[in-house]
Amino acid sequence: MSLQTSLNDSNPSEPVIDTSESDSSGLNEQPVINERESQASKGSTEPSADKSGEAKLEGFKTRDRSRSQESLSAPNKSKQMSKPDSKVSADPRKHKLLRDRDLSIKLAVGAALATSSYYTRVNVGLSATSSRGLGDVTDIDVLGLKYDLTFNSEAIAVSCKSGNSKSLSPAREIFYLRGVLDYVRASTGVAAFLNKPISPHLRDLGRRLNVLIFSGDEVELWCRSLTNGLPDPGYFEESAFERYLTTWENNSVTHDLRAYLRTDYWFHLDFRNLQNVIGHLRKLSSKVGTSCEWLDVVVLDSAAHLCLTLFDLCHQIRMMGLTSIIETTSAYLFGGTVSFKARRDLYLRVQQLLASTGVLGSGGPSLPPLEPLYTQALAELAIRFIERPHAAIIVPQVIQDSIWRRLGSQGMPPNDNKNSLAAEKLAQDVLNFLGIATGANWKIKV
Repeated sequence: MSLQTSLNDSNPSEPVIDTSESDSSGLNEQPVINERESQASKGSTEPSADKSGEAKLEGFKTRDRSRSQESLSAPNKSKQMSKPDSKVSADPRKHKLLRDRDLSIKLAVGAALATSSYYTRVNVGLSATSSRGLGDVTDIDVLGLKYDLTFNSEAIAVSCKSGNSKSLSPAREIFYLRGVLDYVRASTGVAAFLNKPISPHLRDLGRRLNVLIFSGDEVELWCRSLTNGLPDPGYFEESAFERYLTTWENNSVTHDLRAYLRTDYWFHLDFRNLQNVIGHLRKLSSKVGTSCEWLDVVVLDSAAHLCLTLFDLCHQIRMMGLTSIIETTSAYLFGGTVSFKARRDLYLRVQQLLASTGVLGSGGPSLPPLEPLYTQALAELAIRFIERPHAAIIVPQVIQDSIWRRLGSQGMPPNDNKNSLAAEKLAQDVLNFLGIATGANWKIKV
């Protein structure tokens, strides 16, 4: 199926994203991706999931206390960190990974949340606008997302600190986390201080700001409680997490997509993400024609992100009514009803002008359609999500499980109840939609 290319996509090798509000001027100008500042190359996309609480957390507290920064080395494949290995410490990937002294606690918390049915990510980059586009501001150590049956998000953001230096201020961290919660529209925050005692008045400060405070052994006990009675899928094992990072960073063709998903995606959180993810994947499909192991992880990771934007569309459709689904979908792609109507009116005026001058005529050239060619397929996918909300809202978790299985984790045990099977089918529908929207022929299976 041939797809329409927007005017902004006239250079297929360099998709661009508009960070400003949708502009009513210009024809057929789909909201596409704004190139980040050069610092986008600093970070990498990082999905979340780690080993479940008890096995994962055992021993990391004493490890982080005794291990000096100079002794950090590459992770081994076991649940616990190994002693420094001079043979691998020169590896820039591993060296960079393990310079994060909070990594063990991040992975443990991420694993506990992912095992508890959250779509979980680690080191989520946050941005703000600057004179040259988007600039990095900070990141969220661990972010967990769930959705209710009306496709509203329920998010939890966790700040993980394993140090105990005087410069680490719990009060400052609590206020900082409150601001992060507002940024990502999350309701609940957790501040985990592995080696820092917390005074009662600081716990009360957290209560007033809806930030749960854990200190010392409380961190481990909390992670254990989240996974109590649940199977251990092996999410966020350190070796698997390293393979995930390597998958993205060892392929230069994924650089722009990786940078976008890690940071810009969480700045927009609206219709622009749908256009931008598709634009980046279309660019990738022109360079990588056949499916391979690393491509599966990249496309599945992108599809999980796309689901979050699809939930936003489903919520809009629910609010506006199913009878106007095509109109609502088209309006969503252009930033809202007002912007879409302005674009459509301009489109019709230009069409009439060209027809009156003889440029357009029957059997002759015509203007490309205003909406993307995948609009109908997107509306049909949204309807399938709306018809099975119980299954739809766990699609990101289904895709997350598929990613970690490909990275060597055990994954969740098979579940043949109707809701789980429907969620797997919807996850495959998302991948099939990406094939339609990008023109790719990857045929990736969940």
